[in-house]
Amino acid sequence: MNIPLYYPGPWNEYELIDTGDGQKLERFGKYQIVRPDPSIMWPVGDSPLWEDVDARFDVATKKWNVKTSMPQNWEMAYQDLKFTAKLTPFKHLGVFPEQAVNWDFITRQITNANRPTSVLNLFGYTGLASLITVKTDANVCHVDASQPAINWAKENQKLSGLETKPIRWILDDCAKFVKREIKRGNKYDGIIMDPPSFGHDPSGKPWKFNADFPELLKDCVKLLSDKPLFLIVNAYAVSTSSITLHNVLQSETSKLGGQIEFGELALKESKRGLTLSTGIFARWSAKI
Repeated sequence: MNIPLYYPGPWNEYELIDTGDGQKLERFGKYQIVRPDPSIMWPVGDSPLWEDVDARFDVATKKWNVKTSMPQNWEMAYQDLKFTAKLTPFKHLGVFPEQAVNWDFITRQITNANRPTSVLNLFGYTGLASLITVKTDANVCHVDASQPAINWAKENQKLSGLETKPIRWILDDCAKFVKREIKRGNKYDGIIMDPPSFGHDPSGKPWKFNADFPELLKDCVKLLSDKPLFLIVNAYAVSTSSITLHNVLQSETSKLGGQIEFGELALKESKRGLTLSTGIFARWSAKI
């Protein structure tokens, strides 16, 4: 079985410039940033490119070394969606550019269905998938266990001028919320989830992807409507493969018909054209 690679389309606000020696050189908007990536075991392509950057993330101190007068946060755009990128203590910036693959898929599925749609976004983080979804006039329920992340997502909603669009913001443990939604009898036409490899719920109970994800997926399938459109699973830094996601998703959606796509989300360098794998995914979709 071949594992396909999925690349986002052209996006002038983001560029993977070069990679090497455990790091990646990227451009977010007008700022060039160096971040660590332990999967990058090859040497850099062009050393001088790495000298004149705006910020570097220091793994040892877990702090940003800002070289220029760049701000801690700045505005970016994806198509007509606007959002804020920030230098966080976790090396992330609030956006995962490779997810544009799924953003475009969500837009196509809802647009082609041409009917009222309700979507659940679990582990919604800074809300970009929620905003992409609500732009199609779908109703969105956005769930995350982090209040700062939800606040950031609300900022992005306002920045994009989507305050009047129907987004229900829920601060909660995603697995527990899903079980309560089953009891309440609520249904969704689409589900997006980006569960962590490891974490804790608000009560301190640990979450481990390989042990806990199968039950979460089983519960999510119970939340799908009679005419569902899609179910997307993203995974980062997990000790499994997209084939595993495919197999689990296939077993849980076998009675729904439709189709399953899976593979690695990837970015391509602008300097040498090398491919950088950034995460894995699998998604079920109805044939429209």
